[in-house]
Amino acid sequence: MLTDSNDLAVLKALGTDDALLIGQGGEARVYAFNERQVLRLLRPGASMAVELGRAELLSEIAAGRHAVSFTTPDVERVMEIDGRVAVIERRLVGISLAQALGVAEGEERELLVQGYLDAASQVGDIAVKRDFFGDLASAQAVRRPSYPQYLHARLERSRLHPGALQHLPSETIEGIPDCRLGELVHFDLFPGNVLVDAGRVTAVIDFGATSMIADRRLDCWAAVAYLDPELSPEATVEDRALAMQWLDDRGLSANFPAVKRWIASYWCLADDDPKLRAWCSRVLSQPGAA
Repeated sequence: MLTDSNDLAVLKALGTDDALLIGQGGEARVYAFNERQVLRLLRPGASMAVELGRAELLSEIAAGRHAVSFTTPDVERVMEIDGRVAVIERRLVGISLAQALGVAEGEERELLVQGYLDAASQVGDIAVKRDFFGDLASAQAVRRPSYPQYLHARLERSRLHPGALQHLPSETIEGIPDCRLGELVHFDLFPGNVLVDAGRVTAVIDFGATSMIADRRLDCWAAVAYLDPELSPEATVEDRALAMQWLDDRGLSANFPAVKRWIASYWCLADDDPKLRAWCSRVLSQPGAA
């Protein structure tokens, strides 16, 4: 992938204008800074304060991840160059699961999907605690004293969004179980945010704007939902069937349709992602469907 021309001034200031672009998302482009580090270059308009808050969260996650089988990003430096927020992070081992699913077959593929789902179930084991339910590092965090109150407040934010979709769930959010003990939820744990190597999950990346304190099972339901074809075209019908069986084996399938609709209502604010928008529209227009 080629260096973006808008990033060249920052890369030159860092003495690495020939850096290879290795990934990008809605918030940042990621460059191979050197053999040990990567550079996350935030898109214009990013907030330094928000990124410093994300760095603090990642430090807390790193300190509390001893109970999980994967690693997480480690921030080494946050800086501002020519009005752009730049972050140096430790380089992690592996390629994205999305990339791996493009070539993996048979038992290897099944193990990768299983590892992805198991990683989603482990995120709540990372020791991050708060006295509220809600967003951890969002620029406009929604936080409430109870889980149902947070679910309602987040849904209301979607309703008030200028481009809100027509088919949002009812205000009662029926079918979503309550949660008394809030734990860490990544919430954007899709195949592109999971790194794999030698058939196993090595890292979960991109904790930040969507990370929250909520029902840890939310990551399990979300990881399965994100295998839908609009969001993960590399996933197959067989991959999705395996994921649904994984939910069923853990007693999580009954609540999946209701939770999936809430997940779609959360993401319907993403006006700049046509594929995500199409997925939200489909999910929200099909009551009771998984």
